[in-house]
Amino acid sequence: MLITLAAFALAASPADDQRAEVERAVFDLCPRTMVGQLSLADAAQAQAAGYTTVAPRQTPGGANPRAIRGEGTGRIVISSGSSGRTGCSVWFGGPQNRRLADMVKSQARAHGYQAAGESRLGDGTRLYVFRLAGEMPATLILFDADAGGELDFRPATTVVIMAGAN
Repeated sequence: MLITLAAFALAASPADDQRAEVERAVFDLCPRTMVGQLSLADAAQAQAAGYTTVAPRQTPGGANPRAIRGEGTGRIVISSGSSGRTGCSVWFGGPQNRRLADMVKSQARAHGYQAAGESRLGDGTRLYVFRLAGEMPATLILFDADAGGELDFRPATTVVIMAGAN
């Protein structure tokens, strides 16, 4: 009985699983799509990463491949640029939204991004900008909103990473 209780206490919670998956989506999967190592348009590659392909996101710049993982407020959406190399976006949220957004900001610094400012859009939405220098410069922007309407719940956060946008 005590062993069962101890195992239960040590088991990862759904919130911990979502945190780990958001971190993986932003700092592993997005960079892999941007350098052509992962194609979200390829159902087998998306599935191997734990995601399911869905209809491309239609933007003025073209159709952007996207994939989802999870359900309800635990859902995570990832979308790559139409060329697969120009950028990547991740949407997440739900009850753990603030904790997840704070984790992304903290992990951005741990991955070498430097905070470059905080501002607000015309509608009051906060955004945080981080820049990465080096061989593969990039800009990471975290929006305190469901930018683009990918999720059907709030609160939500959108992270956009753009290659070479320093």
